[in-house]
Parts: sequence; C-alpha cells; structure tokens
Amino acid sequence: MQDRTQAIRSSPPESVRAGNAGIRSLIPWIVLLATLLPVLLAWNGLTEQRQVLANRQFELLSREIREAIAQRLLDHKQILLGGAGLFDASKEVSREEWHTYVERLSLAKNYPGILGVGYSQVIQPDQLAAHIAAVRAQGFPDYQVKPPGARPLYTAIVYLEPFSGRNLAAFGYDMFSQETRRAAMQSAVDTNTTTISGKVRLVQETHGKEQAGFLMYVPIYRPDLPLDTVEARWKALRGFVYSPYRVDDLMVGILGERSSRSIDFRIYDSDHAEPNALMFESAEHHADESNLQPSHRSQEQIHAYGRTWTLNLYSRPGFDAETDSVTVWLVLGLGIGISLALFALTRLLVDRRAQALALAAEMTARRQESEDRFRSVYLHLGQGVVIHDADARILDANPAAQRILGTTLEQMRELTSVDSLWQVVHEDGSSFFATEYPVMVALRRSTPVTDVVMGIRHDRAVPWRWILVDAYPRQDEVSGRVHRVYAVFTDITARKQAELALKDQSRHTQAILDNVIDAIITAGADGIVTSFNLAAEGIFGYAGAEVVGNNLSMLMPEPYHSAHDRYMSHHLRTGEQKVIGHTRELTGRRKNGDTFPMELAVSRIERDGQPFFIGMVRDITARKQLERMKSELISTVSHELRTPVTSIRGAIGLVIGRYADALPEKGRNLLQMAERNSARLTLLINDILDLEKLTSGRMNFDLHPCDLVSIAGQALEANEGYARQHQVTLSGCFELTRAPVLADDNRLLQVFANLISNAVKYSPSGAVVQIGLRRQGEGFRVSVQDEGPGIPEDFKGRIFERFAQADSSDTREKGGTGLGLSITKVILERHNGRVDYLSQAGIGTTFYFDLPEWIERSSDGTVADPQPDPPTSEQD
Repeated sequence: MQDRTQAIRSSPPESVRAGNAGIRSLIPWIVLLATLLPVLLAWNGLTEQRQVLANRQFELLSREIREAIAQRLLDHKQILLGGAGLFDASKEVSREEWHTYVERLSLAKNYPGILGVGYSQVIQPDQLAAHIAAVRAQGFPDYQVKPPGARPLYTAIVYLEPFSGRNLAAFGYDMFSQETRRAAMQSAVDTNTTTISGKVRLVQETHGKEQAGFLMYVPIYRPDLPLDTVEARWKALRGFVYSPYRVDDLMVGILGERSSRSIDFRIYDSDHAEPNALMFESAEHHADESNLQPSHRSQEQIHAYGRTWTLNLYSRPGFDAETDSVTVWLVLGLGIGISLALFALTRLLVDRRAQALALAAEMTARRQESEDRFRSVYLHLGQGVVIHDADARILDANPAAQRILGTTLEQMRELTSVDSLWQVVHEDGSSFFATEYPVMVALRRSTPVTDVVMGIRHDRAVPWRWILVDAYPRQDEVSGRVHRVYAVFTDITARKQAELALKDQSRHTQAILDNVIDAIITAGADGIVTSFNLAAEGIFGYAGAEVVGNNLSMLMPEPYHSAHDRYMSHHLRTGEQKVIGHTRELTGRRKNGDTFPMELAVSRIERDGQPFFIGMVRDITARKQLERMKSELISTVSHELRTPVTSIRGAIGLVIGRYADALPEKGRNLLQMAERNSARLTLLINDILDLEKLTSGRMNFDLHPCDLVSIAGQALEANEGYARQHQVTLSGCFELTRAPVLADDNRLLQVFANLISNAVKYSPSGAVVQIGLRRQGEGFRVSVQDEGPGIPEDFKGRIFERFAQADSSDTREKGGTGLGLSITKVILERHNGRVDYLSQAGIGTTFYFDLPEWIERSSDGTVADPQPDPPTSEQD
C-alpha cells in the first residue's frame, strides 16, 4: 500500500504530462518541414529549367517545319524557271522535249509531293479553232478546251507531265476561266514574278480522298519583245509554266516523318486562321492520339510568291513525353518520400506507447461493437431467421420470423420444421414431404440449400404466407457434425400476389388486343414479329403462327419489302425517324399477294434496354374508294360550273364596260359586286380543279433545270401590284446568286403567289413582307415572312387541309378559298420538296419550303464543272 502511494506521489502532475505530450507531438512536424522545404525548392528550379528547354525545342522544330516548306517552294520555283528557260531558248518546245525535260527532273524521287509540271498556252479567241485542230492533229482526236464557252482569253493546259493518272483530267483545262487561278496568273504577269494561287479544288481530284490544292505559275513570253510595262508583258505573253499541288501529298513529301511525334500544325491560305481557308492539318494523318490541351502553341506566317500562309503549330503528347524530365519528378518523389518516412518514423517513436494503449482500447471496443451489431442485425433484420438444432427443433427466431409466420417464439420453441402444426405447400399447391423441407435437406447433406419457394401457414395463424427460404448448416469445429441450421427466409407474399395480378392483367390486355378492329403488330429491333393480333389476321389473311418469328417485311410489297431492313438499320444507327412517331399511308400485302392501302402508325419503346416497335395498321380501302368518288364528283361539278360562271362573268363585264355610265350608281355597284363574286367563284373552281388534278396525279409537270433565284425575282415583281393594293412592301433577301433546281417554273411561281398573297393579305397596312432564299443542307430554302397576327393554336393542325381557314365564318375579314396552302403542299411534294411554317402570336408567321439542289452530271457520270460565278461552288 505504501509503495502504491509512493508511486502515485512521484507521478508528475496531469498538466505537466499534457504539456510534454504537446511538445512531443510537434517534433514530427518540425522534422517534416525541415526536410520538405529543400526538396520543394530543388523541384521548382528543375521545373523552370525543363520549361526553358522545352520552349527552345518547340521553337527549333517549328522553325524547321517553316523553313522546310519555304525551301521546297523555292526548289519548285527553280524547276518552273528551268522549264521557262527551255521555252525562252527555243522558238517551239515539242511535247517530247517537254516530256524529256520533266523526266530528267525525277520528280517522284527528288521532289515528292509535286503532282506534275505543265505548260498552259495563251490562246486568243480567234485562234481557238486552229489551236484545237492543231492539238488533235498531234494524236488527241477528243481534245477540247474546257470548260466550253466564249471568253476574252484562253489558257489551255497542253503539256502536263507525268501525263497519266490524275493529270489526264487536266488536259485542255482553261485555268484562266476560274477566278482564283486567274487572279494568280494575272498577278504573275503584272508583277513579272512567280506566283502561287489561293486554295482551290484541283481538276485532278477524280478519285480517292479529296485534298486542298494550289498552283504555282511562271509566265513565259515571246522572244524579242519588250517586257518593261504591264501592257507590254501581256502583249508578249506566250503562256505559263506551272505546277499543281495536292497539299496533303506535298506536306508528306516535304516533311516525311519529321516531327511526326512532336508537333502538329495547320496551314491556312490567309493571313489569319480562318476555317474556310484551312488547307492542311497534320493531325488527320495519325488518328491514334489527340492532344486537346497542347502545352506549346505558336503561329507563324510564310510570305511566298504573292500569298500569305498562316501556320498554327501546337505540340503533341509525344513532345510532352520527350521534354518531360523524369529527374524532376524523381527528385520530388524521392524527397517527399524521404520526408514522409522521417516524419512517420519520428511520429512512431513519439507515439509508440500511446498507440499501444489506444490499440488495446480499440480492440476491446470493436469486439463489443461487433457483438452489439450482430445482435441488432438479428433483431432488426427484415428477413426471418429461425435457428434449429441437430434434431431440427426450433431454438430461436427473430422478430421478423415471428411476424412473417404469424406466431410467437414461445409457440414455435421445441417444435420441428416438420411438425404437424405447420401446413406447407409447393407453388403448384402440392404438399411438401418431410424429406423435402430445406432444414432437413441441409441436415442430411451438410450443404446449404437456397431459393426454395414455400407456402406456409401455422395452425394458429389464419393467412397463408409465401416465403423464399435458404438453409445454412453450421458444423462443429471438433467433430465436424452439423449442430445448428440457420433458416433465413424472405416474405414474398406481395410478389406472388403481384404475379397473379400481372397474369390477370395480361389476360385482360390480350382480350382487348384480340377485339380491337385495328391490326396491332409488335416487332423487335431486328424486325422479327413478336405478336400478331386477331384483327391483323383478318386484314392480312395470315394466321398469327405464320407471321410471329418472321421478318415484318413479309407484309410489305416492293419497294417497301426490300428497303425495310435497310431503313431499320439506318434508324437504329442514326435515330432518324421517317415513319416512327408519324401516321402515314402505305401499301400492304395480303397472304394471297393482293396489295391494299393502309394507314400505319409506329411507336418505339424501350424494353430491357432494347428498342421495341409497336405498329397500328388500319385497312383504308373503303376510305380510299370514297375519296376517289368524292374527287370525281368534285371534278365533274367544277367542270359543269366553270362554263356558266365564265359566261355570267363575261356578260356582267360586257354590261359594265358598255353601259356603266348609263346605269344608276346602286345598279352599277351591284353589277361590280356580282363581277367580283363571279371572279372569286372562278378562282375557287380553278383551285378545286388544280387540287383534284394534283391529288389524282393527272396534272403534268414540265420538270427541267431552273434557277430558283430567277424564279423568286419573277415572283417578287409579279406580286408587287397586289402588295401595293394592300399598302404592303415586298422585300427580297437572296443570299445566293444561283440556285439550280429541277422544277416546273410555272408551278413554282404558283407556290410563290400563294405564299406571298397570304402574307400580304394578313399583314397590316405599312408592313414589310420578307422573301428570303438561302442554302439549307443539300438544297435551298425559300421563306416568306409576314408581320401578321400569327396562326391560332387551334388551327395549326389543320392549316394544310383543303378548304381550311382560320376564320371560316360568313363575316370573316379576309377572302380566299382555303385551298392555296393545300395546293402548295402537293406541288412541292411533287418536286421532292417540303413546306412548313413558324408562327408566334402577335409577331407574325414565316412559311418556308425546301427544294433539293439540281446537280448536272456529264456524260461519264461525274459532276460537271459549274460556271465561275460564284467562286465558292467551283470545282478546279
């Protein structure tokens, strides 16, 4: 007792121990700071040095690329000057001499990337026929100067070596006919220097991947003529020695593999980086990697032969890998590692005793926590747990088990799983044998038994419960015999009830499908039919078993039959919807081969992450027959009305013209009103006849190449008078100078008239109606924008229907037959076009239609060269 008291007295005060502990806890941090600071300073110095070296390396590689390009252009200039010297030294240079000269240059070996070296001869218009005859006499009977047409000056390509492959397409081509080439050739003569053209599309682009191109020109003159002025040089001009270049091939020939892992660059034919001026991008030649955030960038310019090229250079991941120094990161990593090791060692030595005590306390608390957690889980687990001994007697059951089984632990204790108080059945209602009970099987086999579905009811519990049971045996560690079995089960009564409800709902749904009058067909993403209701059997004549499991295309005639799988593949790949989400009229095929008109609506749903398609089909044979009868009746009535109405209108016009002055004012007003109404009735009859012809396919269309810009201008002029009557201004905004389409120009003028008259009619006095024309995708878009009140919401769905008018009352303010937009829609569909609109209440409405571009093709099937205007659409 005295020793214990002495020990207590000799112990330092608690405050002293706390202070010492605080000082010791600071020692590891002081050690860490003292070792980490020099490491960070060394790493920062090495990083700055590496960045300086990387900048120098990037500048060196950029300069090498720029100088290589400039040097190669200079080499090519010398080649052309040599060719020009050959012409200067000879009065005439034959085709064989030109071939020998170019062959000696060994272009493919010494100057890879050059497409050829050629001679373009200057030809005056009065010399054109003689020139063509002379070249044909050299063995080229099909020679022509192209493109055809009269021009003040021609520069036809007569020599181009090597004279094979792509270069054959350039033979006879008049480069002076194209604006970009012409500008470079004019500059070469005006300045008497070598020039290069801007970015063009070479006529040699006949196959393979298309590349940007440019050309280099050197003018040559007739000997013994003065060249001291621009006018003198043009008079003495003999032709041009030139070379065409495909930029991708040229850059590969110039640079080869140089800097391929280090630097990418783009070349723009401009003094700044314009997307439209992009001529070359090296990244396209190695798609294996990309660098979205390069570490180095620069922009440089090459001023060469009358053009300015902008080079955008940027580093690739390979450059960063080459310039990244492992030493820098090694120093940092080792330094931090050593610092942390010293910190950890110091901390370990300082806190060793405290850690040991804390570990012991933690282990004790963890063991107690584990026991508490197990007990808590057992008591609160949502699944039932029943513990059995080696004789299958129940020892314990958690609250969930008691709740599910509808009994108490006292009632279950000392019972076995096979006691007669339990009523147990299979899913099919048959009784369990005693040997089939999961607990008995686990005891017998000494292995777990899982996923056994049982219907169970205790004799004292009224409702049946369905449970999913797992039985896990536990063996004695010494004897190896099973001494416990844990039965873990889940209450699946709600799930079983839902399954029964689902089956009942399925039978209900099937009854509905079997009794609807429309065919309902379902199919998967592969087009294979999965269901075929009774109405479908009646419409198509197939039994359901004959269709289910087969491709949906069996119900379609040509061309839908052959195109079905291709359309499905295109839809799944791109998401484009031509039928899905819309109701369309198509043609179906019955089992006996007969075809019939049908209305099809297809919707897409997702099932288990896969697309699934539901088609609603309605046989509209009877409706089509009724529509045909209605159209025939309308046509007959309209024809019978036209003659008397025309006679009435003529008679009224005759009376007004001859006797207007003799009539009283009231009588004259009545006659004028009768004349206006007869004119309106004539317009209505004509619209009805036009619409009947369009819908029946009996109206002929004279489709031929037209200029949509010209037609729009005519329409603007034709409707000016009508607009002035309503005090409305028409304004044209055409973004194009040419818009070739295949069309019937008279019918398109009818479309313009319908849209413009509607816009004028619904615009207030003093308003402006805008008629626009621009490119849209692979075609052109015409828009007519008014400043009217907009289209009512309840009318938008019927706007293209026959006789549809927003105000259909007898007192409506605006006239019209209600057929204009319906006729417009049919005319544009016959032109492979479409019409639609945008409208905002109180702001106005814009109707627009799209037509595909007409591309004329030459006799060999290739796209013909368009005229030089506009330059952006030319092919070189």
